[in-house]
Amino acid sequence: MTTNEISRYSDFYISTVTFLVEDSLFRVPREPFQQESEVFCDMFSLPQGDNLVVEGLSDENPIRIDGTSKDDFVQLLKALLHRKYGSQPTSPHSIEQWTSVLKLSTKWGFEKLRQASIEALVESGIGALDRVVLSQQYHIKNWLLPALNELAKRPEPITLEEAKRMGIDIALKLASVRERVTVPARTFINYTGTGVFGAPYQPNTNNSSNDVIVGNCRDPRMQNCDFTDQIRSTFFTFDL
Repeated sequence: MTTNEISRYSDFYISTVTFLVEDSLFRVPREPFQQESEVFCDMFSLPQGDNLVVEGLSDENPIRIDGTSKDDFVQLLKALLHRKYGSQPTSPHSIEQWTSVLKLSTKWGFEKLRQASIEALVESGIGALDRVVLSQQYHIKNWLLPALNELAKRPEPITLEEAKRMGIDIALKLASVRERVTVPARTFINYTGTGVFGAPYQPNTNNSSNDVIVGNCRDPRMQNCDFTDQIRSTFFTFDL
């Protein structure tokens, strides 16, 4: 049998690529990168000169990935290869690990993997503060408004550390929403946290002194309020 008569069996002939991240080499299947990432698909599609050594084909000439931590890259590989090849390797499981996947999948255009990481973070019970921060860093729609509403309802004030994480602009606007409205003392809310007609209490926005008052004390019943309208008006420059 001559060389010309031998063919590569497509299902079980894997093309690999070698990456250098920090001080470690990674040799992994090339197909998931080429099929799922816009960035790597474009990279692998670039023409190679006849006299040039092609990067990524050997340990001696890996594709160098600068500005990326090894730990983040490992979590991306776990999620990517788990989706492609099944139980091995195990997928990320903690909020921190899925945040690494979200970070790199957004950076490199892994759209399906990015969506999977967002869903995994929601299932992991990620907190309101983290949702605020990540929604701004990685442009996650539909996270900011409910997260701000949750923070506006809670009895505890926004701490300095939380303000630093979410950014002073967001923190000041959120404080404005939290402190602008209090529940009048005569408003009846029963033990289920609902109003007299069974609906959650909604702070009135018509500035009527009969329904809304300004005060310095945080009424615990504010946990039953819906601040959506106040957040929309205060954060009107944000994509909510």
